[in-house]
Amino acid sequence: MTQMTSNVSNNVINNYIQRVTEWSQSSQRIPTTDELESIAGELGIEPEEIQAAQKQSHDHYIRAQGYMRLKHWDDAIAELQEAVAFNPSNLDMLVSLASAHMGRWETYHRGEDEDNIRLRIRQCLAIKPDCEDALNLLARLSNHIKWRNRIITAIGVGLGGICVGIGGVALLGDGLPLWFQRESKLEQLEQSFTRELNLLQRQQDSLEAQMTVGQRQTDQRSQRNISILQSRINQLETEVNQLQRKIIELEKEKPNKLTPRPSTNRPIIRGME
Repeated sequence: MTQMTSNVSNNVINNYIQRVTEWSQSSQRIPTTDELESIAGELGIEPEEIQAAQKQSHDHYIRAQGYMRLKHWDDAIAELQEAVAFNPSNLDMLVSLASAHMGRWETYHRGEDEDNIRLRIRQCLAIKPDCEDALNLLARLSNHIKWRNRIITAIGVGLGGICVGIGGVALLGDGLPLWFQRESKLEQLEQSFTRELNLLQRQQDSLEAQMTVGQRQTDQRSQRNISILQSRINQLETEVNQLQRKIIELEKEKPNKLTPRPSTNRPIIRGME
């Protein structure tokens, strides 16, 4: 933690950072200089001490870059929150903070990180409306959410079919224990499709990243590469749609595979329609 002066404790600085962070989240905008001075005044921090901390906040920003390279998202966010608290209008720091929250969101998918990504992106765009880094982060977030929803939907369809199958087998009595002794072929196929969907998503993310780099170049070779990459992305989209259709088709076939064994004590049930 930054040591501004011997008269200001780490606890006071922590309170200041927390107050500024909470203020930014509640107001959804960057605090003004007067507002920052008001918060500092309430905590007994002198303007000269704030200025000293602003000069040292660059050290927090540099440390955060190292943490981000190592994917230590919690440490990176802590450093960047302190840097941004004393330099709330620094575009590079805001972009880095949004990126750190993105890294942690991609790992844990916590709602608070998604909220902070959107907040910091809005603050970046308030400073620079055409901030390319902020817009790219927003597109990346939207793309991940789209793919995640598709995978969840596909898994939900599969689990729904499995539940229907279990209910049908339970009604057939002595067929249930035998069913539990072997892994469902449908479940294996669903897991395989889910793995393929994840692989396709990673391939698309990689291709889109390459496209972003290619779009910054102007020579003909780069343009041809962009066209090839776009074609591959379209192909991946087609493959994903085919996999999702296969999952749905498997679910439609599931009830027909649960024909009970004949019993001498009751009529034979041909299927659970």
